[in-house]
Amino acid sequence: MNKVSYYLFSHNALFTFVKDSIGIIEESPAEDLGLKVFLDMVKARFQIYESVLQHDKVDPYTAKLNAADHERDDRFLGFKGYVLVCMYRKQEAVQMAAQEINRVIHRYGGDLYRMANAEESAALDNLIMDLKAEPYKTHIATIKAEEWFAEMEADQQAYKALVQEQVVQSNSSSHSVINARKPLVKACRSLLSMIELQQTASENPAISILIDQLNNHISKSVANARLSHSLTGNETEAEKENLVE
Repeated sequence: MNKVSYYLFSHNALFTFVKDSIGIIEESPAEDLGLKVFLDMVKARFQIYESVLQHDKVDPYTAKLNAADHERDDRFLGFKGYVLVCMYRKQEAVQMAAQEINRVIHRYGGDLYRMANAEESAALDNLIMDLKAEPYKTHIATIKAEEWFAEMEADQQAYKALVQEQVVQSNSSSHSVINARKPLVKACRSLLSMIELQQTASENPAISILIDQLNNHISKSVANARLSHSLTGNETEAEKENLVE
C-alpha cells in the first residue's frame, strides 16, 4: 500500500483524508475482512477530532471583541467631543487647556476609531500615556474631563485584556487539535497496516480491490497536501512525523 505522509496534511486536510478513507472502507465488506475493530477505532477517534476541529473554527471572541471595540470607540468619541465643546467655553483657561488636549488627540488621529483594531490599540495607548503626563494631566483637570478620560482608559484596557484572553484560548484550542490528531493518525496507521496484513495472509479479491481504491485516494490526497505544504513551510519530514507519532 502507498505510504501516507501524514505530516503533510493540515488539520483540515487530515479531516478530509480520514473521512474519505472511512467511506471507502465502509463500502467494502469490512467485517468479513476482519477490519471492523480497527475501523471502529478510527471512527471513534475521528469523531473526537471532528468535534475539536469544529470547535476550533468557531471563535467565540469575535462578537465579544467587536462589542468591546465599539465601547472603546464610543468612549474615545465622547472624550474627544467633550474636549471640543470645552474649546468654546467662556473661560480662557478652559479654552486653552482644551485646545492643547485637542492637539494631542489629532497627533494620533482624530479618527483613530476608524483604524484597524491593532493600529487603534497602539494609537490609543500612546494617546492615553501622553494625557496621563503633565501638562495634559492638569489640562484634563482644568476642563473637568477626568471621568471622560477614566472611562476611555478603562474601556481600552478592557479591550486589550480580551485580546490577550483570546490569544491564550487560541493557543489552548490549537493544543487540543494536536492532541486529538495524534491518536487519530495512530489509529489510521493501524487500520491501513491491518489491511496490508490481510492482503499478505489472504487471497480475497475484495482486499485487492480495496487496496487499489485506497492507493488511488492516498496518491491524490498526498499530492494535494504536498503542494499545499510546499507553500506554507519547509520543516523536514522527520521533524513533522515526530508531531504525530
